[in-house]
Amino acid sequence: MNVNTILNYVDLRGDLLANQFPYNEIDALIFSELAYVYLDDLINHLDYPTLQEVYDQYHQRNQTLSVEELSKIQIPSHELFEKMAQSPRYQNIQILAYVNDVNKELVKQFAAMALLLEDGRIVITYRGTDDSLIGWHEDFLMLCEKTVPAQESSVRFLEHVAQLPLSFSLIQDLKNPFLSSSIWQRFKKHFEYKQHRPLWLVGHSKGGNLAIFAGCFCHQTIQNRIQQIDNFDGPGFQDEILQSTAYQTMLPRIHSYIPHYSFFGIVLGHEENYTVVQSQEVGMMQHNAFSWQINAQHFEQDELSYESVQFAIKVILF
Repeated sequence: MNVNTILNYVDLRGDLLANQFPYNEIDALIFSELAYVYLDDLINHLDYPTLQEVYDQYHQRNQTLSVEELSKIQIPSHELFEKMAQSPRYQNIQILAYVNDVNKELVKQFAAMALLLEDGRIVITYRGTDDSLIGWHEDFLMLCEKTVPAQESSVRFLEHVAQLPLSFSLIQDLKNPFLSSSIWQRFKKHFEYKQHRPLWLVGHSKGGNLAIFAGCFCHQTIQNRIQQIDNFDGPGFQDEILQSTAYQTMLPRIHSYIPHYSFFGIVLGHEENYTVVQSQEVGMMQHNAFSWQINAQHFEQDELSYESVQFAIKVILF
């Protein structure tokens, strides 16, 4: 059966638990798009709620909003969140932390979310540029500045989440089929995860850039826990960062996904491996990851467009 987009993927695969069908790059994109959902003031008073629990509060809050306020949150990720909350594959994922920090004086637009998967891994998902002028202003600064405020915040958020006290009893972990099919492996992971819970960093657009930056410049003890970083059509970096030991050390764990016609994802410098994905949109509209084509298990691959190749060459020469 053919699947078109990540929304279709949730419909098709949403009844399969992670121990039946392991998380893959499509799930990474889904987590990246979830970061665009506005959860302000919804989880501060809750103790690591599930996606389903937060969606219930999110839905209740939305009932009280005006038409104008509601229009601001009716983004594609809104529908994605609803589907995930109703899906056995995602609904029991816990939200460990959420931040949405827009600072006009600092020219900073930063938002991120931390998710605890049922298999024990922590996903840090960074939001890309929102519709604020500050967000776009910060994007332009990325073209000429070594670092921008959102990048510095991305490191602090990662280090904060990595130190959260997440404790599960031995009995809980021994009963958790998502950790492993082996009781002995569950036993080992119980003690391993007390200190070294694995980290998975993801993000779309600017969020992908933030995921890479955070992974490269966090404390080394946290770097050692990072299994992979998935960047979905996010911009690269200035040469000074590309040549740094921090970036080169993390490079084998970084993978980028860009559409056939990519602009944002080839801006600035890149050295990581990448996959080109088919899109049902045209031109720069292919940056919208809800247009990316997938099948039942992976992205439908493509080749980079002639225009994107020429643009990348001009960027390198410049």
